[in-house]
Amino acid sequence: MELTPVRGCRDFLPEKKITRDAITEKLRRVFEEYGFNPLETPALENYELLSSKYAGGEEILKETYRLTDQGRRELGLRYDLTVPLCRVIAANPRMPMPFKRYQIASVWRDGPIKAGRYREFVQCDVDTIGAKGMIADSELIALTQDAFDALGMKAFVKINNRKLLDALLGKAGIPSAKQPDAILALDKLAKIGRDGVRSEMFERGVEAKSAEEILVMFDSFGKKGNDEIIDKLAAIVGSEDPAGRIPQDASYKGEGLKELRDVMQYCAAFGVREDFVRIDPSLGRGLSYYTGTVFEAYLLDASKITSSIAAGGRYDKLVGAFAGRGEDIPAVGISFGLDVIGEALADGAKEKKTVVRAFVIPIKTGAAAAKAAQELRRMGVPTAIDLNERGVSRCLEYAAKEGIPFCVLVGEAELKQKSVKLRDMATGKEELLSVAEAADRIKSNL
Repeated sequence: MELTPVRGCRDFLPEKKITRDAITEKLRRVFEEYGFNPLETPALENYELLSSKYAGGEEILKETYRLTDQGRRELGLRYDLTVPLCRVIAANPRMPMPFKRYQIASVWRDGPIKAGRYREFVQCDVDTIGAKGMIADSELIALTQDAFDALGMKAFVKINNRKLLDALLGKAGIPSAKQPDAILALDKLAKIGRDGVRSEMFERGVEAKSAEEILVMFDSFGKKGNDEIIDKLAAIVGSEDPAGRIPQDASYKGEGLKELRDVMQYCAAFGVREDFVRIDPSLGRGLSYYTGTVFEAYLLDASKITSSIAAGGRYDKLVGAFAGRGEDIPAVGISFGLDVIGEALADGAKEKKTVVRAFVIPIKTGAAAAKAAQELRRMGVPTAIDLNERGVSRCLEYAAKEGIPFCVLVGEAELKQKSVKLRDMATGKEELLSVAEAADRIKSNL
């Protein structure tokens, strides 16, 4: 019998699970500081929903796990948390807006496996529905900065706008019908390089001349700063529309640049550090539902993890499409990858083996020791007690192996003095204390 997990899936023993829980707790605190509420949705969704033309697109559908239940219903495991969110919003039309939610849960994709990428992985999503202004996009970037600061990670965010990217592709002579194919190829620029992107665009039906022109255009941005890039973009797409069309007009080519400028201004207002946000005009994000701002977060030190550790963007058409209302419902979100963040933090970090802070050792005082353990728990100390009637030396050996910082010895001598003996496992120092005093001492070292 095969006892290893399914390929691309993993077991997490306590030392790994404790680390993962610590990461999600820090993220949860930041999410709630920004006013986002928790949401939970099922792992299974109707396949019709997941495969809808409004959902993730052809590329992600290839990686979707598909199954049939006993009622012959076509189902699928969710491949992200965005599509289920859109379903929830569409199914609850009276929900007050804006609706701000976070969700931390597993998703599944039958794709390639590499460092930081698995077939079952956890996404930590934050989304704002019903806010049209770019202040919502900038708030998520500020949240992202605070989240990585809370995790002690040095990271930065690449940012672009899909409307702006469409305008640039149009300037290069790539027709609207071929722009999604071009974006899918450009999304791999860092992975396969210029030659690889040029070849893939050609295979997808983009003319060689246009493919070369857009790549040369992106090369021209080089290592310029954000202000220089915005000025150059304005020169290419125009900050003023010569036909006199207003920014709300869908044909207005400068709308994406205006939104990008607004995002940068609000980021400054939120206190986002200048070096945290980097404009990248080639950034597209592969999913077809993005309509405006897109962003990806990366580690400053990419020696181990080169892929993005968080990503997202604006998807104003997706919720309305699911709802069948025939109107846009503004939405923007970002997803943090727990697995890739965990791998980055695990590099050289010391892992905790247990959540237990005190191990009670009965010395022929089973009932009294049990009472002491329960008192410690009631006082907020995570406590375990020896259940196997082992000797003191074996119990101390067990506690040391598990990394439990304190042992509490309960013997007849201690009971006569209405005390317990608290042993610090790091120093070997022992003290005779009341249970309450022992609890305070342990908590002061948490």
